[in-house]
Amino acid sequence: MFRPLLVLLIQFEDHIIQTILRRPGFHRFVGRIQRYVDEKQNGRHPDQPLHPGEATELPSTPESSFFRHFVSELKNQAKGNPTKDDPPHR
Repeated sequence: MFRPLLVLLIQFEDHIIQTILRRPGFHRFVGRIQRYVDEKQNGRHPDQPLHPGEATELPSTPESSFFRHFVSELKNQAKGNPTKDDPPHR
């Protein structure tokens, strides 16, 4: 009784899978996930180009540089000396 319905569902599932696998966007999506997981597990690939600003960036963490900048701004404001230069950009 349910056999023809089951066969129809299996054929429909196969058609959906074939349609998804034909799309290049799906393969790009899976490739991005694979690169992200591989980078988290093994670190960056040495041949991969650096991100903009990465070669000149100080080795300190962004949080500590922000905190230092924030504290220096508070000190300047307490002294009455407003900062005239732009804050550091990333």
